[in-house]
Amino acid sequence: MKVKYLLTAVAIVVIAQNSFAQYSQDAVLFSTGQTGSTSRIKAIGNAQTAIGGDLSSISGNPAGIGFFTHSEAAFTPEFNSSKIKSTYLGTANSGSTSNLNFNNAAAVFYSRLNTPRGSDKTQGWLSLNFGVSYNRKNDFYANVNYGGKNNNNSITDYYASLANTYGVDPGNSLQDWAYDHALIDLYYINPSNPSQGTTYRGNAKPGVTQTNNMIREGGENEFSLSMGANYSNKLYLGLGIGITSLRYNLDNTFTESGAASILDANNNPMNVTYTSVYNQNQVTTGDGFNARLGFIYKPADAIRIGATFTTPTYYTVQDDYSESLRTQYNVGSPSPGGPADYPFTYNFHTPLKVSGGMAVFFGTYGFLTADAEYVDYSSVKLSSTDGYDATQDNHDIKTGYQSTANIHAGGELHLDQVFIRGGYSVQGNPQKGIESTKTISGGIGVRFEKFYVDATFTNVKGSQTMYPYVLATNSPAASLDKTYNNGFLTVGFKF
Repeated sequence: MKVKYLLTAVAIVVIAQNSFAQYSQDAVLFSTGQTGSTSRIKAIGNAQTAIGGDLSSISGNPAGIGFFTHSEAAFTPEFNSSKIKSTYLGTANSGSTSNLNFNNAAAVFYSRLNTPRGSDKTQGWLSLNFGVSYNRKNDFYANVNYGGKNNNNSITDYYASLANTYGVDPGNSLQDWAYDHALIDLYYINPSNPSQGTTYRGNAKPGVTQTNNMIREGGENEFSLSMGANYSNKLYLGLGIGITSLRYNLDNTFTESGAASILDANNNPMNVTYTSVYNQNQVTTGDGFNARLGFIYKPADAIRIGATFTTPTYYTVQDDYSESLRTQYNVGSPSPGGPADYPFTYNFHTPLKVSGGMAVFFGTYGFLTADAEYVDYSSVKLSSTDGYDATQDNHDIKTGYQSTANIHAGGELHLDQVFIRGGYSVQGNPQKGIESTKTISGGIGVRFEKFYVDATFTNVKGSQTMYPYVLATNSPAASLDKTYNNGFLTVGFKF
C-alpha cells in the first residue's frame, strides 16, 4: 500500500551534504598533489630531496637552493594526454582527454654572505639564497565513462535508502524527486500486518541498464617562497612556505533505464518502462598554505644525504554543488526535479609529508639518486563552522584510506654539454586495496654557459575504484585503469 509523507523531513541542505556531495573523497583527491619540479627533476623520477642546485628545490627541499652560486630563472610548459579504461559490471568502456598547461616557473637569487677580509672563503656561512616559484601540483582533467547491465540493484534502491534515513517531504531533495517520479514508494513491511510499519523501496525490476559519464576539469597550484643557506659547502639548510589554490569542476550524469512496477492512483501495480537521468554539477575553489623545512649534508664530496618535512596544507574551500533528476516513462512523465543548489564552505588539511633521500655522484660523469616519502592519507581531516557535521566524512577517510610510502629514483649521465636522464617512481594509492601509480620517465638536456633547455617525457599508469552510488551492501563499482602521457619542456637562464 502506498502511503504519502509519513516520515519527518530534515533540512534539504543537510540531506544533500549526506547524499552525493562526498566531501571526504574530494579532500583526499585534493591531497594527492606532487611537488612541482623542472623537466630535469621529472626526468629522474622526481627524486630531488638530496640533489640540490635545481630550481625544483624551491617547492621541494628548500635546502637545495643553498647550492646555487649564481642567480637563475626558468619556465616549464607541459602537454598532458590521459586515457581511462573502465570496467563496470563486466562491460568495458574508455574515455580520453588532452590539455596544455603551464607547469612551473621559478627563480633563485644568489646572495653571498660577507666574510672578514683575509678569512677562509670556504668556511662558515657562505651564502643565503632566496627562491620564488609557481608550480602546478595536481591535474584533475579526466573524461570517465562506464556502464553495463545491473542485475543486483538499482539507483532507485539508493534513493529509497535516503528516504528511509532522512524522510520524504515535498521539496528540493533527491529522495523527494524520486518519490514524486514514482521511482520509489512507501510500502507496508508486511501488508498482512500493517502494525509492523512501513519502508521506502525502489520500484525498479532487476536487470536495469546503467551508464555514467563524468567530465572533470581543474588543477591545484602552489606559489612558493624559500631560502637556503650554505655552511662550509658541507651542510645546507632551508625553509619555505607554500600558498596553494585549487579549482575543481565536475559534471556527472548517471542514466538508468529498465522496467519498473509502480503504483497507480488506486494503489494498483502497473508495469512500465522508464529512463531516469541524475545529473550532478560541482564547482569547487579553495586556498591554503603550508611550510617546509629541509637539509642536505655532504659527508663526502661524492655523497649527499637530504631530508624534508612538509606540514599539512590547511585549506578553506568554497563548494557549490547542484543536482537534478529527470524521469521519462512510456506512459507519461512527471515534472523534472531540480536543479537544487547547495553552496557550502568547509575546511580540511592534507597529510604531513616526510621524505629522505640520498645521491651518489661519479665525478663529472653524472649521478644516481633515490627518495622515499611517507604520506598518511587517513589523517586528512574535515571541519566546518556552517553547521555541517564532518564526523561521518572523517570516519570514511580513517577507514577507507591508508598511509603510503612513495619511492622516487633516477639518474643523470653527463656527455659534455648533453645530459641524458631516466627515472622511475611508485606513488602509493590512498585507497586501500588499490595498486600504486607507477611512472617511467626519461629526458635529455643541453646546457651552455648562460642558457639551457631540458625536455622530458613521462608515462604514468594507475588504477582507481569508483562507486556511482553507495548501498549498505553490494554497491556497484567501476574499476578504472588510467594512463597519462605527459611532455615537459624547461627553458632556463643564468644571470
